[in-house]
Amino acid sequence: MPTPAITQLLAVLCACAILGGCATSSHDGRAQTLVPAPLAAVYSDVNMQLKLVAIADDLNRCTGPGWGAPGSIEERAGRLGPELAAAAFKLYPELGNRVERFDFIIADKSEPGTVSNSSGRIAILRPVNALAPTDAALAFVMAREIGHVVAMHHDENTAASLIISGLAQIFLPVANVARIITKVFLSSTAAVSASATAVANASVTATSFVGSRVVVTAYRPKQRDESDAIAMNLLARLGYNAPAVAAAFTAADRKSAATEWTSHLWASVDRLSAPPFTSPANLPQATASAQ
Repeated sequence: MPTPAITQLLAVLCACAILGGCATSSHDGRAQTLVPAPLAAVYSDVNMQLKLVAIADDLNRCTGPGWGAPGSIEERAGRLGPELAAAAFKLYPELGNRVERFDFIIADKSEPGTVSNSSGRIAILRPVNALAPTDAALAFVMAREIGHVVAMHHDENTAASLIISGLAQIFLPVANVARIITKVFLSSTAAVSASATAVANASVTATSFVGSRVVVTAYRPKQRDESDAIAMNLLARLGYNAPAVAAAFTAADRKSAATEWTSHLWASVDRLSAPPFTSPANLPQATASAQ
């Protein structure tokens, strides 16, 4: 009869085989390792919530125009969101097989940014309003996040995280040795046994987390280029071109809120400012009939 350790190992190997074997798709040449849509939806939604929790709330926000007031970020996002969503479903018909609709929410946070999940829920952090005061700028910020959904980047990141977590369970000998020692030599002392097991489990969790972050970070430049190109396809439907979008950010203070998210935004804007802006190869293409 297989030992619990062997059973666990086989389970992890089977999970990795399933992820790698039946969920690989390609967008015009770039192979992506993906997970089933329901799994990506759950995982990416949890990840989205964790990201929002990790960013401090804006407790000192001054009371401004209320929801729906002309010029407020709620009003602009509420107006631009449906237009961008309609463009996305028109240009990328297969999107409707994965996403029922796009929902846009405004989150009162202390720094600018956007986060989303694979199901089409997109949160815009309120300080984005200061960096994107015009419709062209805000539409680009929102369209970039839609681009991540269209290109299935959440699914790709979920697959990477789960595979790395599985590999950590297999190839972390120190943690495995700690478990063996715990079971063989310390079983008589429940408190010590529990402590040692917790340390071993923590080492696996930490390693898998760091490993998945490294892999996802490596994906980021390519994913950013893909989401930018998709964003510009969407904005073309709204009448904006690359020079107009780049010009919309001219007055933004790039030093006022320097974060990882803003650094990626400015990299995207700079690419728009370097004519001619061209879509990178190997990304989801808009259908010819919709263009």
